[in-house]
Amino acid sequence: MGCEERNITWDALAYESDTDCAPRTIQRSMASMDYHKSIACRKAWVSRKLASKRVAYAKMMLERYPTADHWKHVRFSDEVHIGLGPRGKNLIIRKRGQRYCLNCIQRVSDPDEADKRKIHAWAAVGYDFQGPLVFYDVPTNNTGKMSQDVYLNKILKPVVGPWVANNEYFVLEEDQDSGHAPPRTTKTKPYPELKWKEEIGLHSYFNCAGSPDLAIIEDCFQS
Repeated sequence: MGCEERNITWDALAYESDTDCAPRTIQRSMASMDYHKSIACRKAWVSRKLASKRVAYAKMMLERYPTADHWKHVRFSDEVHIGLGPRGKNLIIRKRGQRYCLNCIQRVSDPDEADKRKIHAWAAVGYDFQGPLVFYDVPTNNTGKMSQDVYLNKILKPVVGPWVANNEYFVLEEDQDSGHAPPRTTKTKPYPELKWKEEIGLHSYFNCAGSPDLAIIEDCFQS
């Protein structure tokens, strides 16, 4: 059964199987075999070059944080963009534990301009930790592409700053979006975000470019 076949309503399943019963009966019967409607995992194409880069990065991070206790201090941060257009997530039929089965993954492509109107929010999660969901707007665009000014003054200073001031022991994980001022954007001159982090003593690291694999918050937003 492919992803398209799993993306079927209980009504349609009853019709396709030539079963004369109510959709609710089909649903209960499938549930007895541990099949349920769940949001499809969404995955884009990964090239060999990027896959190799991710493996190398994962090995490096494993050397830096070799035990589970090391990772308990990491707070994974990311933005989420909630679309207002017609395109959404598929509800598919699968068993528990089959989220990453190839036939249960919804393939996605870049959205059309008309579908890019979204609500934007930032959050951070970690072991026994859940930060606030911070909604934001970027004056320079309507796609939610984070700017360094918004990130510093709407996220880092008012939200992350108090964590440091309260002497909370943590390491902030960030992805390499240009709005976060990753190393590739700070080679020519220091950016305010980097200076601010150094001034308050914020410990942080950037995830692998083009990869959310080690950021558990990606799964939180998909759930």
